[in-house]
Amino acid sequence: VGMGGSLGRTEATGYGLIYTVREALREQGIKIENTSASIQGFGNVAQYAAQLYQELGGHVVSVCCWDNEDKKVYAFHKDEGLDGQALADMTDSFGSIDKDMARDMGCKMETGDTWIEQDVDILIPAALENQITMNNVGKISKQVKFIVEGANGPVNTEADQVLRNSDIFVIPDFLANAGGVTCSYFEQVQSNNNYYWEKEDLLQKLDTKMTSAFRAVSELSRKNNLYMRDAAYVISINRVAQAVKMRGWV
Repeated sequence: VGMGGSLGRTEATGYGLIYTVREALREQGIKIENTSASIQGFGNVAQYAAQLYQELGGHVVSVCCWDNEDKKVYAFHKDEGLDGQALADMTDSFGSIDKDMARDMGCKMETGDTWIEQDVDILIPAALENQITMNNVGKISKQVKFIVEGANGPVNTEADQVLRNSDIFVIPDFLANAGGVTCSYFEQVQSNNNYYWEKEDLLQKLDTKMTSAFRAVSELSRKNNLYMRDAAYVISINRVAQAVKMRGWV
């Protein structure tokens, strides 16, 4: 921040993701306090997403992460809900959760990517690309209503075709995780004006931007009966095409 950075940048991607979750739930008439989530990964994006989701009333019941010491994936479960902040406090710089401390907190622990099999309303893949494939897409619980892509490209092409033909509402990566780059734009605006906003002001502006972006994509999706990913592509490509045309490049 002292060198021209922005307050709120650390939280921006995870918070932005949950702003889209909140709007999706609101559109479908679902109260967030009546929902549960399972998260893959527990780095920056997942930690702040879990934090805000819980602050809004949601219940994170499962988190899985890479254990840098054992070189394997562990999943942590708690039916009544995990304490996201407590988990973050026991997580190292690699995103590995301290297993002994998690056990003391009452977590059930097992190896493997069982996050995808949980009976929850929301799945949040927030780790790596190609994590939902034809090998595991069939393991997704019938209870799951939303998949929110916190990572870049977490669903491969074949599995995405399965989701496209399902009843699951997918919020695509370049919408769901756009909070980070949006905040980077805010950082540029502040630096250009040599005037810096308080964190609360920035997060409110981020909320406004993410809400507007989600609603535009969702509206087009409903209006033209488009898959959310396709609707997001249509909007983004049209904006680029319009800018290119206005500049006289085509």
